[in-house]
Amino acid sequence: MKSNSLFKIKENWPQLMSAVLIVVVLLVVFYYGRRANAFYEQIPVKLNIYSFSTQEEVFSESILPAFEKVWEAETGQELEFEIVFGPSAALAGEINLGAPADIVIFSNAYHVNWLKLGRKVDMDTKPVVIGQTPMVIITRPGNPRGILGFADLAKTDFCLLHADPQSSGAGEWAILAEYGSALKETGSPEEGKHQLGAIWENVKFLGASARATLAVFEMGVGDALITYEQDALYAQQRGLPLQIIYPSRTIIAQHVAVQVDENIILRERPVVQAFMDYLISDPVQQVFASYHLRPVRADSDDFPPIASPFTVDELGGWPSAYSDLVESYWQKEIKPRLDLTPTSLLVDAED
Repeated sequence: MKSNSLFKIKENWPQLMSAVLIVVVLLVVFYYGRRANAFYEQIPVKLNIYSFSTQEEVFSESILPAFEKVWEAETGQELEFEIVFGPSAALAGEINLGAPADIVIFSNAYHVNWLKLGRKVDMDTKPVVIGQTPMVIITRPGNPRGILGFADLAKTDFCLLHADPQSSGAGEWAILAEYGSALKETGSPEEGKHQLGAIWENVKFLGASARATLAVFEMGVGDALITYEQDALYAQQRGLPLQIIYPSRTIIAQHVAVQVDENIILRERPVVQAFMDYLISDPVQQVFASYHLRPVRADSDDFPPIASPFTVDELGGWPSAYSDLVESYWQKEIKPRLDLTPTSLLVDAED
């Protein structure tokens, strides 16, 4: 019996040694894997946030520092942000060309479609609306040109500054406001396009973004510009002399956040989802409101009422409105006949 047992051990020796070796290897892998994982967890998670320009203050001063503290307190994991600000449409182009954004804040949802076409965002990924703001008109104190609404921007001998629709979401929203206000008043698409074209006869300067256009206005250039209520109120808060005109009919711009699926690695996914949820939480909505962006879910008594607001959905939605008004009408019919003036000449003219 003993010899048989020895014979069987000898016979199975290679298999036994293989099994022992496998166990040893697994133990070594497990041990060093845990050590590597512990070390890996100590490395800060870094998120790249891209945002259109008018959100610089609220994100840099409030939202990002607050979320960083919340995340580190809840998880014990260090978090770092890299944030880039610029014109909304231009950011979409940069991301499609390889910019490493993990989350992007766009001025409108249509720019998300560009990232989907560039295969940076999954087709079933939905952007999150983080806030809303009506398009308003900024003019000089005392409203010397007597502006009441968008139709008044078509007056003769008028100098209008405008965000460039080719790079700026504010420029695109302004086009929809200029067209939609006449459409809502008359019910006629032809009247809407007539007003849009007449307003653009007075556009003398294009800024790359809403913020860049406002900076030129601050230099003393121009009679008026169209921008977000949020940025107009913020400019007023920091002491820029201006008057805000609330047209009775104006569009409500909705700003969105979206995760850039192509750029997000596995260890970033929990913090990306947490940040997206954080943006629409009640405390953060209150933070946005303190920076003059209207809450998503309800109107606020802290903001002036709009007599007859409308949305992009009432213009057929972004794909239809962009194709019909920005691409077909503005780019093909209005842009070729623009008579823009260099900023230096505009400044001289105002002196």
